[in-house]
Amino acid sequence: MAFGRTVLTTWILFQYFDVVRSWQAVVVKPAVFVRSGSSAELTCTYNTHVSEGFTLEWRYASPGTPAVQAKRLLYYNGRVFWVNSWDGRMALVQNPPVSGVASIRIVSAQTSDAGLYICEVTNPNDWSGSGQGLINLTVLVPPSVPVCQLQGNTYVGNYITLICQSSQGLPTPIYSWHREQNVAALPADSFIEDQRTGSLILRNLSEAFASTYTCKASNELGQAVCSITLRMTYEGRSAAAIGGVLMGVFFVLLLIGVTFSYVTWNTKKHIQKIYANELSQVNNNSAPHQQSGGKVLPIQLDTEDQSDLKVSHFSPLV
Repeated sequence: MAFGRTVLTTWILFQYFDVVRSWQAVVVKPAVFVRSGSSAELTCTYNTHVSEGFTLEWRYASPGTPAVQAKRLLYYNGRVFWVNSWDGRMALVQNPPVSGVASIRIVSAQTSDAGLYICEVTNPNDWSGSGQGLINLTVLVPPSVPVCQLQGNTYVGNYITLICQSSQGLPTPIYSWHREQNVAALPADSFIEDQRTGSLILRNLSEAFASTYTCKASNELGQAVCSITLRMTYEGRSAAAIGGVLMGVFFVLLLIGVTFSYVTWNTKKHIQKIYANELSQVNNNSAPHQQSGGKVLPIQLDTEDQSDLKVSHFSPLV
């Protein structure tokens, strides 16, 4: 029984030291943090002696991408081969990498450079000296200028939410709200502030809430601010103002309708008057022609004058 335990312990120790020995074949700094725009060095060293068939390879996987899908950045097998998109932005700390140093340096790190980097060393003549190391690169960014927004209606007695958000920032920014310095502080139970989401809930609004509110987004690399001015609105006054506007519009439309009706009636009356005048003139011009077509008035002659009348032989009565 004791012999069995000894054998089991020996096997476990052998496996442990074998893992340690294999792990030590390639040594890396597993986590690297760098400020955006600065240079980042990804440290990778190995213990094997370079011989025929020795290769070095660097691969990269963006955040959320499995390591098995990492894409090649650099390959060395006696000559250095770079992927075009990285050539000029990345360099070997030791070139050629044949003295135990396989580290690389990224010039002017960008947020798109963050992710998983794999340094793999292969020596066919020394498999125990072959191995790989994984490095997580985090690119730190100060907060971008946040955007302040208002959600809700600023009626007295109502509640609203002020929102503050930065589109960029790593570590994730912390948000804090402040009012103007020359105004009284709000009661503690009248607002709820969430520094993680950047929201500020204001409850039971009154004139005391009217002020300029400033939001500050900050992390270890810097800070940025935005502001929003809050003015109270009285719901009754707003309704009265809206009613007044609608009444004014109604009277304007009514005035326009009355004016249009009057103009239309006056125009029609004028046209009728002109037509009547023209008709009267036509009637006056046709009056003489109607008299000529009337009765013939008889002519009365005195008897004395009748004796003087003589019948001519030329008369058709003879």
